[in-house]
Amino acid sequence: MIRIKKCKRIAAMAAMACLFSSGITMGYVVSAAPAMPATPLISRDVPAYASDGQAQAANDANYRTCWRGAAPGWLAYDLSKVPAKDKGKAILVWYSDSYDYDPTIKHRLSYGNLTSYTIEINKAAGGTLPEKGWQVVADVKDNVYHSRQHEIDLTGANWVRINVAAVDNAGGNNASINVDIHNVKNGAYDDWIVYGDSITAGSGNLSGSPYGPAGQIVNAANENYYPIFECGGTGSIKSKDGAKKMDEWLSIFPGHYVGIALGTNDSWGQANGMEKYYKNMEIMVQKILAAGKVPVVATIPWSSEPGVADNAPNYNAKLEELYKAYPAIVKGPDFWNIFMGHKEWLSPDGVHPSPAGYGIMRAEWAKTMLAEKRKGKSAQITPELAKAAWLKKASDNADSGQLTKGEQEEIRLQKEKHAKDNN
Repeated sequence: MIRIKKCKRIAAMAAMACLFSSGITMGYVVSAAPAMPATPLISRDVPAYASDGQAQAANDANYRTCWRGAAPGWLAYDLSKVPAKDKGKAILVWYSDSYDYDPTIKHRLSYGNLTSYTIEINKAAGGTLPEKGWQVVADVKDNVYHSRQHEIDLTGANWVRINVAAVDNAGGNNASINVDIHNVKNGAYDDWIVYGDSITAGSGNLSGSPYGPAGQIVNAANENYYPIFECGGTGSIKSKDGAKKMDEWLSIFPGHYVGIALGTNDSWGQANGMEKYYKNMEIMVQKILAAGKVPVVATIPWSSEPGVADNAPNYNAKLEELYKAYPAIVKGPDFWNIFMGHKEWLSPDGVHPSPAGYGIMRAEWAKTMLAEKRKGKSAQITPELAKAAWLKKASDNADSGQLTKGEQEEIRLQKEKHAKDNN
């Protein structure tokens, strides 16, 4: 376990607070502080080109669609109509269609992850895809994660291209990604990632709910902002896995807010593991603070499964202790009380949310983000507001919601595991 001396911890939190003068000091908001710097999305619906497949599906407003192109292959955006003042320092983030953020932990299959690729820029005039003049600004080999962010400099550039050499896809040889580019000239402070278990991983299921991605919901409520929001959920993991992997995860995350949503698997059938859980959560919080970032901790969700329902309240009580010990923590969604009694928001196993429940999770993360000091007035998040942001016609959301392959497999594995535990 990491031990940070009191003076070092105070210094780390003070430095963190000074990074962007957001008014977050020891976890409290100072009213005199300026609002959160925005990270505008600059790639929405710009002209897109690809080696094959539907390029425009990568940057339209509907994240249920994505570019599916064979590897080797490429996807390019024409940014020539984006004002020069909105270029400069940027973050390109791609999100694959796969379930597990870090499939190496439990040796799971992936579906459409990019494993080897370059990100390239070009200063040629817009309108016609250039054949020459591409400059590599990021070169990635052996990536295992289902999404990644890259800081790039777009000064003078009119084009961005992802050149995909290889993918990890158990279902074929196609990349399967959405790609957004955000202006971060004022800093990547409105940039969030949440590390969690299968409940977090499943929140990427956008079917059966009017609530789209959390960052998009924030934009629907307050047009001054479009946060970057990356879902770092991995099925079957516990707090000990997060404590072990946190340094590695943080090393590739350029943003500011780091969510932790773990504990269901720690508590499931384990009545006496609260102290170990607390220590693992503390390790993660300390690592996040030491990296100059802000920890955001959510409670364990309510469950109708007795193995979780009987134990999770004692684990959540340890989170209350953690909040008090580390006031710099931003309290994430209180999923225990949000889900309590809502069996309709759960899948048949009583643990994992239904597609509708995953939509509620995304909306609650959006509320957490909106609670940070921002300019302008934020509208109340409603199903109608959220749907209007990304589902352009009624037929876009006609289905009642289906569990993804990853979710179905996770539920099966958990059922087998706990059946063995009870024998």
